[in-house]
Amino acid sequence: MDDPGTVETIWRLAVAAFVMVAPTLLFLGLVRGLERLRDDAFVERWLHEQGHELEDDVLTALASGVGVDADGSSSLRCPGCGESNTPNARYCRNCLGRLPS
Repeated sequence: MDDPGTVETIWRLAVAAFVMVAPTLLFLGLVRGLERLRDDAFVERWLHEQGHELEDDVLTALASGVGVDADGSSSLRCPGCGESNTPNARYCRNCLGRLPS
């Protein structure tokens, strides 16, 4: 049996690593993208227009740091960077840190 050369062995290992790692990275990218869509103001507005209002528990919202911005809309401030997020967001749109629930 022929012994593969060093370059061919490295190439095979690189292809094997790509085949193992690429689907995981694509899946994580999809999940993060769907989370960002879920926390988007446009999606909230569309849900409101369709009659699927997201309901939040008032005490939970108050305990998690929901405030009211100058324009009158409610928001959730990130404890890490102070960015204003939608009240039902799970991750900060600026630093991607986990928001208190």
